[in-house]
Amino acid sequence: MRLLTADYIYPVSAAPMRGAYLLIDDDGTVLDLLRDTIDVSVDIKPEYHHGLICPGFVNAHCHLELSFLKSKITEGRGLAAFIKELVPARRASEEEIFNAAKDADAEMIANGIVMVGDISNNDSSVEIKKASRIHYHSFIEIYDLNPDKAFESFDAGIKLWKKFKAEGLSASISPHASYSVSAKLLKLIGDFAYENDSLLSIHNQESSGENDMFINGTGGFVEELNKISGAYTNWKATGFRSLPSVFVHLPKCNKIEFVHNTYSTKDDVRWAHLYNLFVWWCICPNANMYIENRLPDLEMFRNEVAKICIGTDSYASNKSLSVLDELKCIQMQYNNIPTHELIQWATRNGADFFGLQKQFGSFEKGKRPGINVIANVNSETQALSDSSYVIPLI
Repeated sequence: MRLLTADYIYPVSAAPMRGAYLLIDDDGTVLDLLRDTIDVSVDIKPEYHHGLICPGFVNAHCHLELSFLKSKITEGRGLAAFIKELVPARRASEEEIFNAAKDADAEMIANGIVMVGDISNNDSSVEIKKASRIHYHSFIEIYDLNPDKAFESFDAGIKLWKKFKAEGLSASISPHASYSVSAKLLKLIGDFAYENDSLLSIHNQESSGENDMFINGTGGFVEELNKISGAYTNWKATGFRSLPSVFVHLPKCNKIEFVHNTYSTKDDVRWAHLYNLFVWWCICPNANMYIENRLPDLEMFRNEVAKICIGTDSYASNKSLSVLDELKCIQMQYNNIPTHELIQWATRNGADFFGLQKQFGSFEKGKRPGINVIANVNSETQALSDSSYVIPLI
């Protein structure tokens, strides 16, 4: 057994505790959370850590198989330019892809990440996920705008999903984005999710042009997409913003995370919450800055009582795979958001979405959520700083 203490302990299931003690088994299972050592029935010397102790992080959105693209995509040019560079850059040898993904997995472990929601377009990450200390849920991502190819694309996704399941890996099938999936394919994905009670994830409103193309069928975004693939020549606008345009083709009772949400508005969020009670909003701050040089309207999301979780996205759009770096990015621009709220986004909210709240997300008896020390925080306000860093203890 070990007895851990710090300036603050963040149970997440309760308010931050100053000078408390966390009693754990050798494997990291939480045995008790104490306000005073007087209640400890065994003679154990406390391990003191300067900073705060919190549960392991949940990275709700990542692309492990794109890890080889680190520093290869130009920053700050917008989503259309990002996609234009990404498509040809994805060509690489199997060895390069595998080695970069393996290094990325090790980096996330070193950054105190215990659970990852990972986008998968192929099976290159299977062996890494099987061997990893991280618990992965893989979103088998499908995309195709041609309705005549909907069944073909869906069948390919099913085959990949079966590969993951055969290896004992958690997986579900999801659409890529509003602008890359036909209504027919969305319906196939939605029906499958409903029948299997499975999780959904979709890239959402990363560009202002995404909404423009759905409302009126024009704009620079759809024009650039058409130059890339030629599939948008006959694009038909719905007259509505992108979120409701795609959400109506998906089930109302499955958990879904909308990812990025850089240009989502109050009306989008309210519409989504009325349509489906099981909506999470995944924010990838450093990727938002890398691609569009802006963050979502987090004050609006907070006011709408949105369930926010945190992702890192991939090395194609980020300089690290650290959830703590994402929280630092948020607090740099939203210094009114307290650290304990950010920690909840990065732990319990993600665990709740993935249905793993009995293991991850908070310090409660019987859980084994991982244990992180965050060092170099303000001793009075507990605010993060540029020099804050994470030390995983378990």
